[in-house]
Amino acid sequence: MTALRGALRRIGVLADLPDDTLDWLIGQGRESRYAPGDVVSLQGESATEMLLFLEGAVEARRDEEGLLGPRYVARAGEPFEVSGKLPYSRLTVYPSTSRALEPTWVFRVPESAFDELLRRAPALGPRLVAVMADRIRDSAQNEVQRERLLALGRLAAGLAHELNNPAAASRRAARGLRVALAELNSAEQALAAWALDGPTRAQLAALEGRDRAEPPHLSALARAEQEDALLDWLETQGVTSAPDLAPVLVEAGLGTEDLTPLSAGLPPAALDAALRRLGAHLTLADLIGEVEEGTGRISALVGAIGEHTHVGRAPRAPTDVRRGLDSTLTMLGHRLRGVQVGRDYAPDLPVTEASAGELNQVWTNLIANAADALGGQGQLQVRAVTEGGSHLLVEIVDSGPGIPEDVQAHIFDPFFTTKGVGEGSGLGLDIARRIVQGHRGEISVTSHPGETRFQVRLPLD
Repeated sequence: MTALRGALRRIGVLADLPDDTLDWLIGQGRESRYAPGDVVSLQGESATEMLLFLEGAVEARRDEEGLLGPRYVARAGEPFEVSGKLPYSRLTVYPSTSRALEPTWVFRVPESAFDELLRRAPALGPRLVAVMADRIRDSAQNEVQRERLLALGRLAAGLAHELNNPAAASRRAARGLRVALAELNSAEQALAAWALDGPTRAQLAALEGRDRAEPPHLSALARAEQEDALLDWLETQGVTSAPDLAPVLVEAGLGTEDLTPLSAGLPPAALDAALRRLGAHLTLADLIGEVEEGTGRISALVGAIGEHTHVGRAPRAPTDVRRGLDSTLTMLGHRLRGVQVGRDYAPDLPVTEASAGELNQVWTNLIANAADALGGQGQLQVRAVTEGGSHLLVEIVDSGPGIPEDVQAHIFDPFFTTKGVGEGSGLGLDIARRIVQGHRGEISVTSHPGETRFQVRLPLD
């Protein structure tokens, strides 16, 4: 008993308790020893004992957290040397599974002994409350960090998805450019054998330089009919590459009336070479356009990342919330597919002194929640206007099923969530509320079936 009493006295909150109180405590509790890897407490099992770590350490993890890391480490001689169920705590089940990191010696005090323990040692109550407050604060900080990591993971996954499409299109276009260049060289060599006169060369150059800023919009049936008609005409002209050329020429808006002047003074072999060169030019122009569009989309996404995170910006600076809203909609575009997104921004919307990165976290949480509610269908309206000349009002409105009245009262509470286990920590809206309040603003919600409206008011002064 002497060794156990000495070990208990090394626990900070018990250090000055008299020997008779410690001896009584020893008679109420029990010792447990664990080898590295042994389970000390299991997630979901009833929490009915206060755990005093006399030697060693345990690591607590939530089963659904995977690679997000430990929730906390309790170690003898450190702040979390007292854990488990504490007096005045509302803990009913263990929120995580604890395993020993090294040989560990634990003394367990049953909940049934708490009242008598506090009667014998009244000073112990405030000390344990302080331990519990520290533990709650540390847990809340870890949950906030976890929520941010999850949000970052969701954005990274969405960004990878958004980047993949233009990157793949650009890669396909680059491969097509190689083929088109080879076809152009082959056609040039075949055409070099024919001495084309000036007017014919001018006609060919005009067709190759044809303005395609407004490509024709044809139905599938109309396009097929035009391709068949042009194919018949090319074959009557003796053009051997007619099946490959017809779709390219129709796509460029060219028909028999455009090609007849070119064919008038050329033998079939020369016309075939000239049209192959024309087709290669048109294909190259299309492929270059695809590369420009794909790389432009990638550039826009990278720009949206910079706008969304505001890397290198001061914590508080003049901020145009419209840019943050647009960048957030871009970043979450993969979650809004099938949703009709409307933007209503006041043209003279003033800037406000704010942390753009923090506000973008607010927009991300609100728009992501709206996307979840809509499930790929319905409408999302994003609005930014001034209100009364003193406030900036941002509204995120979705046409989803709405939020039940009994839930609305709690949606800004920390750790409150209606999502399944592992799908949400219940901190997204709490973080949004804290950020808005940190900007001296207000956030509110009204909801009924068919409309949920989140309003964020930020002071302009």
